[in-house]
Amino acid sequence: MAKGMKIIKFLASLLLTLGIIVLVVWSVIKSKEQKCTDAFVTIQTQKEIQLLSESDILNILKRNHVEWKGKALKEIDLLNIHKILAGENYIKSVDKVHILGTKLQIEVTLYDVLLEIKTATGDKFLLDMNGIYLPYSPKVENDVIFASGNIPNTFKNKETVTLENTELYEIFTVASLINADSFYKALFKKMYLNEKQEIVLTPSVGNTPVLFGTMQDAEHKLKVLKRMYEDVMPYTPEDKFAQLDVRFKNRIVATKTKS
Repeated sequence: MAKGMKIIKFLASLLLTLGIIVLVVWSVIKSKEQKCTDAFVTIQTQKEIQLLSESDILNILKRNHVEWKGKALKEIDLLNIHKILAGENYIKSVDKVHILGTKLQIEVTLYDVLLEIKTATGDKFLLDMNGIYLPYSPKVENDVIFASGNIPNTFKNKETVTLENTELYEIFTVASLINADSFYKALFKKMYLNEKQEIVLTPSVGNTPVLFGTMQDAEHKLKVLKRMYEDVMPYTPEDKFAQLDVRFKNRIVATKTKS
């Protein structure tokens, strides 16, 4: 009797398992026959500015003749969508492309821009936090550090940009230090490379330019400037100094404005 009950329980458990498997398979088959109702894009970025919005990304797919709304889920080529987006300039990585319910779900990570560069010939481009070249986008204006001046036009695409041992590497290094500190970041939004290949900073407070020089001792120079702007500049008339020079170790040379 006990043996018979065990067999009955085993058969019942087996039938239940088979039933669940059949139900799952049927659900998968039915889901693939369903039509896509919408698409959503999740964008990851460390900064507030976004080089691409959700509508931008969906328009990229439309320009590449990718359709989703009203299309059978099984006919949506997820690998092709991944390939198209992975080739876009401002997308750092395509993290996921999948179907969630009846919706196309896309997750991407964008490059975070550090610098907007304007060369001596007027050409513009961007550099991300790791020094990677990106084409210019007007979406970054006033939200990133702007560098201009005597910058040669030798940085034209992602493959040929080599920052190290160039004037741009000096600018990139100083800009990275500025960006890493909230005080410096709020104070210095503009950089200029003069004829001697020295960096000049333009503060957002007052109108006194700062002759910074090269990236040598950059961290120390910024600390000296911080003390100057915290302890001296608030009590100094805006037009008192024509220039602040921090190229010399442990001191600032302040040139007075000619009366």
